Amino acid sequence: MNYKKKLTILSALVAVLALVYTLILFFDSDRRRDPSFAWLDLSLFDMADRMEISGSNGMVILRRINDTWVHPQGGMNFPVRQSRVEDFISTLSRFDTYPIRALSAEARERLDLGERSTTRIIVSGGAGLPLLDLHIGSADALGREVYLRRADSNEIHSGEDRFTFFTEAGVGFWLDRRLFSPSSFSDVQQVEVKLPDEESYTLRRSGAGWVIPESFEILDGLRVDSWLRNLLEAEAENFGIEEPATIEVNITLRMGDGQSKVLLAGPLDENNVRQVLVSDSSFVYLLSEGTQNRLFRDITSFMQ
Repeated sequence: MNYKKKLTILSALVAVLALVYTLILFFDSDRRRDPSFAWLDLSLFDMADRMEISGSNGMVILRRINDTWVHPQGGMNFPVRQSRVEDFISTLSRFDTYPIRALSAEARERLDLGERSTTRIIVSGGAGLPLLDLHIGSADALGREVYLRRADSNEIHSGEDRFTFFTEAGVGFWLDRRLFSPSSFSDVQQVEVKLPDEESYTLRRSGAGWVIPESFEILDGLRVDSWLRNLLEAEAENFGIEEPATIEVNITLRMGDGQSKVLLAGPLDENNVRQVLVSDSSFVYLLSEGTQNRLFRDITSFMQ
């Protein structure tokens, strides 16, 4: 008898607990709503042709033209590192947990998620069709998560902060200021250099090393290879507007496939900056004094 009573009591207790759990699920909106989702559906991103990324360093605008992302400024479309755009889109489309933390207007203002919030990501497509309008607010007490809200919703979510890295980066982070398209220095077979002081010389690959063709003097191959790597991976400090009026530096790289890469640099300005043209691009680049010192080397730099 005692056994049956205990079993009855336990069964009733289980039923009560099940009912309580059901009621919690029903009345708790955070639990009823699946907190796992992605802010941007990748299928929608195929329609995107404009992004506005705003933070404390201002707004960066990116446009997609012929399936390539660029930065429009001053009537020109400057090149953008496509890999960084891909990382950004991967962050927005990542499926993660974003639980609801608040719903009130007071909370929106307190957490910097009001309509005037400065940190914001807008992705649009077609004739301005809004695909995503995401406000990014302040960080939590530990600084690991941020508060987030869609512009068309009162729901305030929290999630791991993968966003301010992009919104606070500034325009320089997005621009592709590499002088040359990616190439291996091992493809270079000959280099012809003319420097501002009228010094000219030629380097030619010979087996695993480098020589001066006229005298066949053997050079320090490691120094030549290091310089070529720096040259092919060099980045400008900024883009220029006007082409140089005269050319003082000419560096021509003869590649193994018969093609050439050419760098043409104008005279120094009052800030020791040179305007530069390269064969891989239609843009004008600005090289600082430090970059010039690494790239414009005389023949003695390669002697053994």
